[in-house]
Amino acid sequence: MKLGIVADIHEEATLLRQCLQTLRDLDVHRIVMLGDVCDAGQRLDETCQLLTDSGVKGVWGNHDLGLCVRPEGEVCQHFAPETLAFMQSLTARMVIDDCYFSHIEPWLNPELLEDLWFFDGFPQTPERREKIFSAQPQRIQFAGHYHRWFLVEPGRSVPWNGAEPVCLKQGSYFVVVNALVNGVFATYDTESGWLTPFRL
Repeated sequence: MKLGIVADIHEEATLLRQCLQTLRDLDVHRIVMLGDVCDAGQRLDETCQLLTDSGVKGVWGNHDLGLCVRPEGEVCQHFAPETLAFMQSLTARMVIDDCYFSHIEPWLNPELLEDLWFFDGFPQTPERREKIFSAQPQRIQFAGHYHRWFLVEPGRSVPWNGAEPVCLKQGSYFVVVNALVNGVFATYDTESGWLTPFRL
């Protein structure tokens, strides 16, 4: 299965439209969104309509939680019903084949706001890697949140910056997908193991 993976949109509807068209041209089977659809709210309706029209499924991020779980009435009045329906379709985490998807590192709880906002540097220490790879059973674990490319194996941080595809066929990996707000996204082929970054 070929997956399109998009992270940290932050209402960049113009970039999102280009990204979704590229993913359609690539004939991906599913598109997964790794959280942070929201920014200041000015283009949220347009952004969510694009995601809905493309059948995107995903998880919420730290900027999204207020519209995903028990949103308050006053907040809801600012957005279209279709926007609220999409935001409330997002979940804390997803699993597809042997891949785990969350906005944050897999040992953190995306249902807790303080965990969603957690940042204590990049997970480069042996202790953080142990937390990551003991948290979930899936072989490949994807996150957003950091607005950069980042790749970790159980024993090391991989010197990879998203400039070229990387094969994840063997072993276990934690992958941070760079932000769409930076003009980038990725595809991942669950059969071949190739993760391919794209830049708009």
